[in-house]
Amino acid sequence: MKSELTIAEAMSVETGNKEGLQGGTPHDEMLAAVQGLLAKVEQTGDGEHGKKLRQLLAKAQSERLYLAFCGHFSAGKSSLINRLCGHMLLPSSPIPTSANIVSIVNGEAGARVIYRSDEASDQSQGMGEPRSETVPLDELAEHCRNGEAIETVEIRYPIPFLGEHAALLDTPGIDSTDDAHHLATESALHLADVVFYVMDYNHVQSEINLAFAKKMTEWGKPLYLIVNMIDKHREQELSFVTYQEGVREAFASWGVRPDGIVYTSVKVPNHPSSEWGKLEGLLGQLIELRQPLVRLSLEKSARALAAAHAEKMAERNEPAKEAIREQLAASGEDLDAVQAEYAGASDELARLESLPAELQAAVRKDVAAVLDNANVIPAVTRDLAHAYLESRRPGFKVGWFGAAAKTAAEREQRLAALHKDFASQVETQVARHVQQTVKAKLEGHGLPAGAITEAADRINVELTPQWLAGQVNEAAVFGNEYTLTYSKQIAAEAKSLYRKEAYAVGDEVIAALAAAVQPRLAELRAQLAELDARLAGLRELERLAQAEAAYGAALLAQLPAAAAPALPAPAAAAAPGSPAAAAAAPQAAAPPGVSHASPSRGSRSGRAAATPMAARTRSPQADTGGGCRKPPRAWAAPRRSWPAPRRCKASAARSKRRRSGWRTTASRSRSSARSARANRRSPMR
Repeated sequence: MKSELTIAEAMSVETGNKEGLQGGTPHDEMLAAVQGLLAKVEQTGDGEHGKKLRQLLAKAQSERLYLAFCGHFSAGKSSLINRLCGHMLLPSSPIPTSANIVSIVNGEAGARVIYRSDEASDQSQGMGEPRSETVPLDELAEHCRNGEAIETVEIRYPIPFLGEHAALLDTPGIDSTDDAHHLATESALHLADVVFYVMDYNHVQSEINLAFAKKMTEWGKPLYLIVNMIDKHREQELSFVTYQEGVREAFASWGVRPDGIVYTSVKVPNHPSSEWGKLEGLLGQLIELRQPLVRLSLEKSARALAAAHAEKMAERNEPAKEAIREQLAASGEDLDAVQAEYAGASDELARLESLPAELQAAVRKDVAAVLDNANVIPAVTRDLAHAYLESRRPGFKVGWFGAAAKTAAEREQRLAALHKDFASQVETQVARHVQQTVKAKLEGHGLPAGAITEAADRINVELTPQWLAGQVNEAAVFGNEYTLTYSKQIAAEAKSLYRKEAYAVGDEVIAALAAAVQPRLAELRAQLAELDARLAGLRELERLAQAEAAYGAALLAQLPAAAAPALPAPAAAAAPGSPAAAAAAPQAAAPPGVSHASPSRGSRSGRAAATPMAARTRSPQADTGGGCRKPPRAWAAPRRSWPAPRRCKASAARSKRRRSGWRTTASRSRSSARSARANRRSPMR
């Protein structure tokens, strides 16, 4: 059986309750991750956030849902909670305990007061939990005179809708000038699973309301807005719809999109614009989503506490940072100018260091593009290749006398013709373009233009007739298909030779360029070292900032994400005793297929629904073979609900079309017979 810890017990739990949670469920993984976060936080000596993490773990293990009600001072928050509870549990006027967190749970009437304690002294004395006291409800105000000594108050009272696993939290007014009120409210937000922010009708768009709602959205927890005292609205001055739109636009301008907005009035509960039923129904639906909401809140609170702890650790570096800033200010150095000089030298150094590799990649890319697009085997060249391959075919012979010499001469002649044309194609389509490409890519980087031109002109490959003859496969079957294969082969081989030559020349020029920029690289490195010395203090500040960011990121990285449930909207919720629920009750009690909706007088469907099912499905003439005859006027069937007597007309129309089709078919048959007889009598046959 799970322990049902209250908020007071959660606030008093110590690290001795930590147990290794090794489970396979996502919730167990999250609990283990939060325990790991707690260990890291405690190692740094951050007792404030360590205490909150222990409270968070205790609350998560109890799986109790906390519905927190926050709001600005005198917004009617306490009166609203009293109405929800059905009893005057909270004072509606400010008292010394207004700076404390008050929790309300279902149970036997009573109260428990938990007093503040010094965490350091408690740990030194070995105390496990702060001092608490159980008092009757009617004596609570007397015991809470000294509000500064009290940390939290827990109230128990029979409140059935809360059940055994839900609680209400009442926090101090966040717009109070007392800083203790702000601290008390913020100290309980990590325990809240759902936040209801209560506002006065006349102060909805105050900056403090918008800022607090913005902060809640940053926590990532469900946020509902309650506009209380709606009885102050005057419809003749401003329509309620326009007022609602203004509320939504005001919060949207701050980037706040609440999960719902409810309008209430404690003073006039029956006000036309009051939505008490929606609020009560919404609370019931949220309590039904207790487990996913508790797990989502665990993740969001753990992330918020981890970020807050990282900020606190960063504050420890403030003395060192301040000393560095003072040194920089005393030096009189124009840091902006030094940083600009450093940035320029750093950019130039990076460019020169990466220049050889970038040039090599660019040269190879452009040379490959030129070679891929070069067409060195047009149709004429392919025909010459085919003629030459014909001369290489076994059995090829020219003439009868001196055939061997004539055949060899013919073969050489055809090879020469192929070589001349192919070499010309390679020269114009490949060699010139490759040379121009390499030259264009290497110019403008500091090397003499003459040296680059000389190197580019050396990109040339000699393709001899013997090279063309050596590309022939003697074992091939000579024909059109092999001609295509041979043409592709010599084109690919020629391009490959030029590619290798261009790459070699490009690498040679790039190596010379890399050697030429070495002196400049040395100058830039020396300049940057001198600038680094002048910016040492600034670099230390940057290093500290990076370390702080890395520490916070490492804390957040160990926390897995929880699945967010689909939150109910107030418009879709209705309390069991609300008018909406009362209207829905007859519908739910009706047997299947029967509707209690009252149809309009002019609706055909409404009249049909009012007609008994037997009367609408079968007429009195059904057993007498009445056919399409109208029912007698004395029959109780509704007028116009009986179909019009069109069956006979439809049957007549179908019969007419059928007879027309028969005549058409017969006419076509007679025409075909006459044509056949005429053809047999034709003299052409």
